[in-house]
Amino acid sequence: MTSDKKRPGKRRLVHILTCLLGGAFMALAFPPYDLGNLVWVGLIPLLCVLWLGRPGFWRGFGYAWFYGMGWYCVSFWWIHNVGLVFRIPLPVFLGIAFLPLMTVYSCLVGLWGGLANTLLRPTMAAIPETEGLPLQRKEQAWNQWATADMVNTLRCAAGCGAAWVCVEWLRANGTLGFSWNSMGMALYNGLSLVQWAEFIGTAALSFFPTAATVILWCASRRAWLQYRATGRGCRPWDFYAMLVILFGMFAGGLALSKMYSPLVMMKRDDVLQLPVMGVQLNLDQVERIEDGPMQPRLYGEFLRTTRQAFTEIQRATMQKAQENPDLAITQQLPVWVVWPESAMGCPIHLDVAQNKLIADPNTTRLFFGNTGLPMVRRQVREMGGQDFVLFTGVDQYRWEAEGSTLTPRGMYNSMAIIPGGFESITTASKQHLMPFGEYLPLAQELEWLGKLYSEMTGTQVGDGIHPGSGDDPIPVTIPGTDETVGVIPAICYEDTVGRLLTKYARKGPQVIVNISNDGWFRDSCCGEQQARNAAFRCIELRRPMVRAANMGYTCAIAPNGAMLDLLQKADGSPHLAGHSYAVLPVDKNAGITLYALLGDWAVVLCALVVLVTSIPAFFRKKQA
Repeated sequence: MTSDKKRPGKRRLVHILTCLLGGAFMALAFPPYDLGNLVWVGLIPLLCVLWLGRPGFWRGFGYAWFYGMGWYCVSFWWIHNVGLVFRIPLPVFLGIAFLPLMTVYSCLVGLWGGLANTLLRPTMAAIPETEGLPLQRKEQAWNQWATADMVNTLRCAAGCGAAWVCVEWLRANGTLGFSWNSMGMALYNGLSLVQWAEFIGTAALSFFPTAATVILWCASRRAWLQYRATGRGCRPWDFYAMLVILFGMFAGGLALSKMYSPLVMMKRDDVLQLPVMGVQLNLDQVERIEDGPMQPRLYGEFLRTTRQAFTEIQRATMQKAQENPDLAITQQLPVWVVWPESAMGCPIHLDVAQNKLIADPNTTRLFFGNTGLPMVRRQVREMGGQDFVLFTGVDQYRWEAEGSTLTPRGMYNSMAIIPGGFESITTASKQHLMPFGEYLPLAQELEWLGKLYSEMTGTQVGDGIHPGSGDDPIPVTIPGTDETVGVIPAICYEDTVGRLLTKYARKGPQVIVNISNDGWFRDSCCGEQQARNAAFRCIELRRPMVRAANMGYTCAIAPNGAMLDLLQKADGSPHLAGHSYAVLPVDKNAGITLYALLGDWAVVLCALVVLVTSIPAFFRKKQA
């Protein structure tokens, strides 16, 4: 009696562990492990727990929630480094920040599990009673059953795939807007299937591995049941159809990847060659906070690293010319130089009425007035190169004149674009702010939360950064030419937010410029995951990108998502000081992709698919 009562509890524990381990298994499909092919089978442990047991929304929700916790806690473990920056004990940070955040994200996986175990669950048609029947009639009955099961499998696969797209879209656009490591991103390796993000967006790519896993699970179950009853298997036409569709997408994706590859694009007359360089100091946030004098020294360090980078690029070019005297090698020093977010140790002050720099009201000093940047530019010209445009992250204070006094209008996390002659300066401010880092959600409604935040960080709630606005790309010249390129600004993790960058898309030459500071997460895989996300923005818009991270992935990315150059050590680690250099292919006649034009239209279609595929189960439940 006692053992019988304990058995359901033991079975439930086994199911929970299966889901947790299954979620952790799925996390291996993403950086830093990057075993992308696991995404095609990663849901199978969860499907076994759900569909080999009884139906029910809350049962499906609960087990899928555990699956999500296993996945997200492993995949996003790097977030705990923020607690180290603020010297919060790890158990405290896990309890007040990390685990609650993972709980919220996992609830969306739970929502999918609830739907998959009710409205989108396979009907599990009764096995035909064929005992005693002649072999021919037995096979006929089983073939009819298999055909009906295939139709049911396709309904279930379409519904589950579409539902997964919807919950991932909710995670990216709600619940603090965190789109990292959607299932479609695991398809990055090979750069074939991911090319379809140009048409349907990154979130909708998740439909294919989810639907394929459902078909694989149902087809395997069907083949096993029929073989056990008749000794002969059936042809899984649904599985074959899935393979044909994926092969077609793979072949088409290869063609698209080749079309937008740098080697192919550079051969076209309407493609600009834009030499760019990203600079990185590799300082984590603990070093920057604990070493107060480091703040004013940052600018000097970036100047020194930039000057050294130009020298190394020129030396490498001369060495290639000596090794291959028969080859015509054109020296292309960078004409765009990108420093990361928070690169400047001192803020800038802007008169918003006249849109020009003003002196710091507290020190009467104009920061850019005594900069050493002109010296670096002079040395570059002496080396035989053109002048360059500098992109750098700055803290920007905006002021507005009221009579004879200046009134503050807030602080902004900005990108400053400084041309060679200092004749002007253009800024773009971050629009998608980081919750708890740059502002505190619900601070006004929950006063206790604001007090706790102030005690832990030493920052008042009202000191938060203001969000920027606008959707016009910034025209920036290419020094030495009469060409102008539209810059799509992306500050920090804005290069992971597809809906934000699409509003900057215009016809003509454009480049995405990202400045990030991943030093908050130290030497973790955060930078690699963010760079992987950024590559999908290049595919969605078919625009190249140059990135500079204070600590992370400083690199250049082609319009097909390929990494052109990456600052990294011999062992593959990106955590070092230095520079990346690449020549970006910029299409002068670039058009507007379907995704940039219509946005998440495929997600809307998936929501309709969920409704349509749920109708049969809804009516069956109502009749019962």
